[in-house]
Amino acid sequence: MGEQEYIEKEVEREQDNVLERVGSTPAIDRDRADSTDDTEEGGVPKGSNPDLFPITDFGKGLVGWDSQEDAQNPQNWGKRKKLLLMTLMSIMSTLAPLTSTLFAPSISTTMTEFSTTTPLLGTIMITIFMLGFGLGPLLMGPLSEIHGRYPIVVGASWFFNAWLLGCSFSPSMAGLIVMRLLAGVGGSAVMVLAPAVVADLYPVDRRATFTAVIVLAQCLGPVVGPIAGGFIAMRLGWRWGYWILLAANGLSSVVLTLTMKESCAIVLLERKTQVLRKETGREELASLLQRKMNNRELLMTSMVRPIKMLGRSPMVFLISMYVATIYGLLFLWFTTIPMVFQETYGWSQEATGLAYIGVGVGMMTSLAIIIKTNDATVSRLRKKNNGVFEPEMRLAGAVYFAVFVPISLFWYGWVTEYKVHWIVAVIGMAPFGFGMLGVFLPCQTYVVDAFPLYGASGVAAFSCMRSMSGVLLPLAGTSLYDALGLGWGNSLLGFIALLMVPIPIVFRRYGGTIRRKYPVTL
Repeated sequence: MGEQEYIEKEVEREQDNVLERVGSTPAIDRDRADSTDDTEEGGVPKGSNPDLFPITDFGKGLVGWDSQEDAQNPQNWGKRKKLLLMTLMSIMSTLAPLTSTLFAPSISTTMTEFSTTTPLLGTIMITIFMLGFGLGPLLMGPLSEIHGRYPIVVGASWFFNAWLLGCSFSPSMAGLIVMRLLAGVGGSAVMVLAPAVVADLYPVDRRATFTAVIVLAQCLGPVVGPIAGGFIAMRLGWRWGYWILLAANGLSSVVLTLTMKESCAIVLLERKTQVLRKETGREELASLLQRKMNNRELLMTSMVRPIKMLGRSPMVFLISMYVATIYGLLFLWFTTIPMVFQETYGWSQEATGLAYIGVGVGMMTSLAIIIKTNDATVSRLRKKNNGVFEPEMRLAGAVYFAVFVPISLFWYGWVTEYKVHWIVAVIGMAPFGFGMLGVFLPCQTYVVDAFPLYGASGVAAFSCMRSMSGVLLPLAGTSLYDALGLGWGNSLLGFIALLMVPIPIVFRRYGGTIRRKYPVTL
């Protein structure tokens, strides 16, 4: 073996070691190191691995961070910088899915304006946005792993703004449906990349709180949409909803464009390597996180990767299917609640949006519990496991939250069937929001932690199935209730949710064994 070939083999071996280590060990958390006494010299938390971040070794021709405290490393950014980015991600994660349901209370008004009487078209107008939400991540996630988070998030946010403006001036139902589809594609970027940015900025044992806020924003958006939409449609007209969204998201886009910095470590180290090659004239320098394909090959591979995850990993497929079913049930509710509350309880179009408050209260309660317990639970389980983190630790809480979803469906169905007072129906929707967020958050974090190098693709696979369910299940809502009634119709949905409760239980207990016995090659 020649000397150059030997060096290349050594470089490749060192890169593989680093890639295997990244994401599986608790990273140094500068925020916590600065604010607690449980640290050793240098601000490294006791028990953490001081070699987690790959460090530059010019002797071996390898480029990494300058030190464990390198300020260019996103996990070492200051608390304010991280908080600003998380705030923007949360706001935009609320506005994008809010667009999907803001117009649910005004379906009848919009159909009248466009002289349309087909109920299915009204449902498609709402759910078509979710089709864009499902397709967008298949492109946005892979592109962010090649070009970085910044250009994709910022570019997609302005693309989203453009189609919001188009929707506000739509001259026909067909035009509105097409532009809502394209707006969904643009809005999907923040949905898939916000969790990836959390993973960029925080170590595994600090992600749950920030991921919880992001996920709450993504789930609360569809709940807040109909509440605000009912009042906007009645007092200002449905087009004003798009203008208000455009103003809010446009302002967020401006701030994001001016303040966001690239956070993807792989992209940052590749850029650093290119600069050092030019400065030193050493073309053999290689990033410790360097990928072994060119951008074209990488894009094609990355676009297929979410599909591979669904097809080759039973864990990704079953977890995604479970969350997708719950999400689809939520949107089925959202497209039928106006009919139920207006026809059964005689509510006005303006007041109908208030029926969604029950789901929102359930989500807020769930978030408070998750923030309080999730990180602490993971830390406790890791200590019991000799300090080794396992992604399955994320699912500990999901097991208990899962049972609340079918309970809510049975409750809501029979209360509305027998026309019990509306407050009982609204209260009955709260367990759904409580259980949904409690399942959604740990499952999404689990997928990210199980594939640390491909978090964006994992979330893309997760989001794709979830959004497709949000498109397809609502189409069956009217027919389902016409055939079975509210009681048995919702009971059928409750039984489906009940059958899926064992999924997080099985993966909590056997997920690690399954992952090790059947590794997925991506």
